[in-house]
Amino acid sequence: MRLLALDTSTATASVAVIDDGCVLAEVTRRLPTGHTTHLLGLIEQALSLSGLSLDALDALGIGRGPGSFTGLRAGFATIRGLELATGLPLWGVGSLQALGASVVAPGSRALACIDGRRDELFAQGFGDDDWLPLLHLAPEEIGARALAAAGDHTVVLYGDLAASAVTRLTAARPERFVVRPRALGAPTGRAVALEVLAGRATLDDGSMEPSYVRPPDAKLPAMAQGGHGR
Repeated sequence: MRLLALDTSTATASVAVIDDGCVLAEVTRRLPTGHTTHLLGLIEQALSLSGLSLDALDALGIGRGPGSFTGLRAGFATIRGLELATGLPLWGVGSLQALGASVVAPGSRALACIDGRRDELFAQGFGDDDWLPLLHLAPEEIGARALAAAGDHTVVLYGDLAASAVTRLTAARPERFVVRPRALGAPTGRAVALEVLAGRATLDDGSMEPSYVRPPDAKLPAMAQGGHGR
């Protein structure tokens, strides 16, 4: 299967083109703002590097979040446009799921985290079982819940986190956590694509939506929301 997949759940936008598990191209760029402005250019760059055109693809994939409201909105608007233009099937994968699958080891209790804004994180546990459900809390609270749920297991921490967030999350029992610097990255288009190929994705039936978890920080004016305003 030739697949183009992207993830825009964090400030790192990532696009990958994969052919039956072989990564033909991957473009990743840190975009604190401006996903909408830059995303089509990243897709064009990835396709150019892969040597493929949209017509040569078999499917599309996207990281569904949770994460940045504006990033996810831009990613879904872009991939919906490609879906309509090409008629290709679209597969969705949880962004934390994609991040977790890229580094989790058998028998481990791995904790995938990304910035949730407002001094909070999105976090979810992965391993031989889904030992910790999706959380959206302060780093200290996530650390406490992870330790309680992990039992005697060491918790392996990875994700798109600032150093200060890692310190706060692990502060109560730092000896119970293993922080792997190489794993402290964002969900990627490559990871999304590999989850699609592994059969751990949801096929869009026209109703798939991003997992925002919470509303955007900025509120639309009443008129823009369909209100009548005065």
